[in-house]
Parts: sequence; C-alpha cells; structure tokens
Amino acid sequence: MITSVQKIASELRPGILDRLGLAAAIESEAQAFQSRTGIECQWTLPHAPMNTGQELAIAVFRIFQEVLTNVARHSQASRVEVRLEQQNGSTVLEVSDNGVGLRPADIDNPRSLGLVGMQERAAILGGDVRFETSGGKGTTVIVRIPSRQPNLTPV
Repeated sequence: MITSVQKIASELRPGILDRLGLAAAIESEAQAFQSRTGIECQWTLPHAPMNTGQELAIAVFRIFQEVLTNVARHSQASRVEVRLEQQNGSTVLEVSDNGVGLRPADIDNPRSLGLVGMQERAAILGGDVRFETSGGKGTTVIVRIPSRQPNLTPV
C-alpha cells in the first residue's frame, strides 16, 4: 500500500519537475513513452533553464502526458516529434505524430474529455491549445502559454 501511495503521489507532482525542470521532465516522459509503447520519440529541448513558474510547468507537463496518451490510444503512429521552447514571451510545446490524424469532429466534441482538458489547462493560464491535422497524415498539437503568469492570488 505504501508503494501505491508513493506512486500516486509522484504521478500527481513529478519530482523531476522540481529537481531538473520542465525540459528534463518532458525528456524523461518521452523516453518512458518510447520504452512503453515502442513508438519512436524525437525531441528538441532548450539547453538553458526555462523561465517557467510551477503552475505553468505542471500544466505543460500534464498536457504533454495527455497528448502521448492520445497518440498511444488513437493515432496508430510510429513516430512522435516533440519541441519545447520559449518564444515571444510564451512557453511553446509542439507535439507531432505520423498517425491517422485527428478528425475535426473530435476536436469540437465536448465528450472528447482529454482534448477539452488540455484546452482548459492552458486557458486557465491565459494560453491555448491548437490541433492541426491533414487527413490521415498525422496530428500536431501546439500548446502556447504566456511565460509570465499573473499573480493568481486573490486580492
């Protein structure tokens, strides 16, 4: 039971985010995904530490996990490419796969809870998530969240 509780706790707040930062957490998750699924992952990550707050790092990491879950469940992909960077005052995560592609009806479906959850996580922090797909040629998910977060503490 102690092992189960420890596993749940680490999944709620991955320690690697605190210890090594968002880029290392993304790399670690991509490596684990590749080992678990056999889907090849390539990643491009910043070498310098990223200027992200705790809430932003958690949101981007959780969105990334959901994207990978969708790739494994639905895409029939053999390859995933991940890019994380800071650009024009925002943290940007881009994940592309070479799978069957996301149907436009799925993007707008309120019952697509994973997609809705990603959009809500980003929106809470003033960001957005875009889904790009071209009939059977894969999907690209682009997450853009402002790197400077307003003080979310009530006045």
